[in-house]
Amino acid sequence: MRFHRVRGAKITLAAEKANSPPKIFGVASYFRRFKFNRRMTETIDLVALWEWEFDNEFIRLLQREARQANLRFEHVTTYDIEDFICALRSGKIRFSTLLDRAIDSNDAFAPVQEWALQNGASVINPYGESLRAMNKSYVHYELIKVGVNVPFTVMLPSYEEMRWVSESLMREVFKLPLPFVLKPAHGGGGEGVIKNVTSHHHVHDGRKLCYWDSYLAQERVYPKYLYGWRCWFRAYWVFGDVLLTWWDDTTLIYRPFSDKDKPFVRFDEIQTMMTRIAQVAKLHFFSTEIALTREDKLVAVDYINDQIDLRLKSKHYDGVPDQLVETIARKIVAFAKERKRQ
Repeated sequence: MRFHRVRGAKITLAAEKANSPPKIFGVASYFRRFKFNRRMTETIDLVALWEWEFDNEFIRLLQREARQANLRFEHVTTYDIEDFICALRSGKIRFSTLLDRAIDSNDAFAPVQEWALQNGASVINPYGESLRAMNKSYVHYELIKVGVNVPFTVMLPSYEEMRWVSESLMREVFKLPLPFVLKPAHGGGGEGVIKNVTSHHHVHDGRKLCYWDSYLAQERVYPKYLYGWRCWFRAYWVFGDVLLTWWDDTTLIYRPFSDKDKPFVRFDEIQTMMTRIAQVAKLHFFSTEIALTREDKLVAVDYINDQIDLRLKSKHYDGVPDQLVETIARKIVAFAKERKRQ
């Protein structure tokens, strides 16, 4: 999940000015043409919806890759979503493939996915599938069924549903080794997570952080070390391919993963694990946190993340390695190009 993701975040004028070159043109620049071409329907190969200001860098990469692939690409923000929806509904424009990085934080974008599903356009990670896959309490058992190692976990009702955890359930929770982790079933970016639970008080009141959501009490995972680094990774499923990067869960810092690392971290097994997770996720594109433990066991820690952080390492200290983000952009464009041929 995108780090520091805030519901309803707006693109700041300062951020736009700071990142002005090269200039990005959205749909607003050609809406004026429709007033003079009312009989013409323009087809866009790939549309990206976004409103998180830090997605600006990723949008630029998509624009560059689409240009090189000779695809018509447009992006839509909070500022022009209403005009874009009107143009869709009036038949002035249509599109083949949609990447929606805004619907999770702003319902104003929802009609675009509705149009896509009704008109045969491809949606990368349809929102309904994404909501199902992001439910950790559901996915936990589905992953066990397909043979994915997950931490020992006890499910807890939301604070709204059960203010005081029953004595019998609390006994099950405290069978976990201390300290353990308490995390909400939905969301990401660390919101609502307590990493060092040691008392009944933590279990009762910790659920107040996301009081509406059910919680997972989960054994803490301790990774082994390689090169002095924690063997904690972010694995990306991108249209059938697996990409990997080192990611320190304590400092939130990424490091590039190289081919030389593969034999030491059992990369082939990580690929198999991600293929099994993808069977459950049913998404085109997601990330998973995976740890190689002190016992030399691969464990999926944070199961399925959609709307992932794609800030560039070259621009942000805790960003994702540039080459990995560029590869993701290239694969999204390749998917759109294949869809155009159909």
